[in-house]
Formats: sequence, structure tokens, C-alpha cells
Amino acid sequence: MIGGRTAVYAVVGWPVAHSLSPIMQNAACAAAGIDAAYVALPVAPEGLADALRGAHALGLRGLNVTVPHKVAAVEACVRLDGAAMACGAVNTLVRAESGWSGHNTDAPALRTLLTARGIGSGARVLLLGAGGAARAALWAASALGAEVIVTARRDAAARALSDEVGGRVHAIAWDGVVEEARGADCIVNGTSAGLAGKGDLPPIPFRAGQVACDFVYGDTPFSRAARTGGARLVTGEEILVRQGELGFELWHGRAAPPGAMAAALANASGARTS
Repeated sequence: MIGGRTAVYAVVGWPVAHSLSPIMQNAACAAAGIDAAYVALPVAPEGLADALRGAHALGLRGLNVTVPHKVAAVEACVRLDGAAMACGAVNTLVRAESGWSGHNTDAPALRTLLTARGIGSGARVLLLGAGGAARAALWAASALGAEVIVTARRDAAARALSDEVGGRVHAIAWDGVVEEARGADCIVNGTSAGLAGKGDLPPIPFRAGQVACDFVYGDTPFSRAARTGGARLVTGEEILVRQGELGFELWHGRAAPPGAMAAALANASGARTS
């Protein structure tokens, strides 16, 4: 039962009513016997800075940050972990006395999942998008020694991200997605395509042996095409659970109860984003 000592956590995004993070985190807290409540808070982009300051002033213990705030939220942090600093994006905020400590759990979560699918040094990864989720995917793929080809609906954003990182990261125009996909070992959807009203992706020609990774969860056009083409799919739900478990550990100082988050999502449906 929620009382005066209940610790409050939240996910902030725009939109955010669709988020499955409250279901997942509340189930994990209940299984662990932690007196906490996790809610979803809609925050428009122009109100993000005020909202994060207000959440800290109100005593919230931790936050998740989702679309479209993962890059902008960096400015609200008094410190960043290594992954967040390298990505230039945060998805998990931990309360510190002087403000928010920013972390990126998307990046190590995806690295673990890609490793399990056999993506490693020498792989060629096609990354769709240049926002917060895409930055985490770029960190994960680069950490595994992969070559990364970045493309986005805004060509300038893809070029800027490629120039920022350098090395084995290159940008191509959005109209080159289909051709580049044919030779890629792994294709990552780091865009919001798949969410209602967020646009469509080009018709990607997936094939057997490829790995496909979708940050959007639910039955998305990307995930359906990947399954139809025989690609090995890393679902948005898998990323959501793994990054959520890492966030739980940061907030509560202990590992999440094994399987609790995945079980809570088992009956969830619809295209949503972490």
C-alpha cells in the first residue's frame, strides 16, 4: 500500500501514456518487497528542464527518460556515467544530493543482447536514426568492434553524429537504406517509427542470418518484416527489460528479481517505445 514512506519513481516522455515501464518496475518492486511506486509523467520538450528540477525538488528517487528527451536530459545532470558521457544521451536518472546523476542503461543492455546474437568485431551494422536510442546503439555496436553505418530521415543529423564519433562510423543518405541493408550483418531501428503517427521506414529487405534490433516494442512493421525475412530479432521488449533491470539495480542497490519484469510484460501488446 502506498504511504508516506513510499519512494516515488517515474518515466518522463512525450508521449508517455503508452509506456510499459510502470508495469515492469512496479512488478519488480513488489516481488522484491520494496516500498516504491513508479508512474508515467508526460512532459513536453519545452518543459523538460523545469520538470526535472521539480521532480528532484519533490523528492522523486529516480527517473527514466524516454523519447524525445534522452539527449536534452543530459543538460540536467550534475554527473554522467561513462556510457552516458560517450553516448551524449541518458535514459536513467539517479537522485544525488545536488541533482540528478545521469546514466545510460540502453547502451550496455543492447551490447549484451547483440553479443548473444553473435554480433562482434568486424560486423557491419546499419543504424537507423540519430537520436537518443540510436546513440546508445552506436555505443553498443562500436564497443563490440563493429563498423557502423548511420542514416536518418534528416541527413544532416546522421552526418553530424558520424562526424562526432569518427573512426569506423560512416553516414549515408536515407534513400540508401534499402541497398545498404542487403549487405549488413545487423540492422537497428533507433527511430520512433512504429509508434502511432511517427512515420514509416523504407521497405528493408531482411534475410536469414541477419540480426534485426527494434527499440520500439510491440508488433511493429520493422519487427514483422524482420521475422518474415528470417532475421534473428532483438525485440523492443528485450531491450526494455534489460535496461530496466540495470536501472532497478542503480536505484535500489540490488539486482532485480529474476524474471519479474519479463513476466510482467508477457501479456502486454502494441507498438510502444522504452
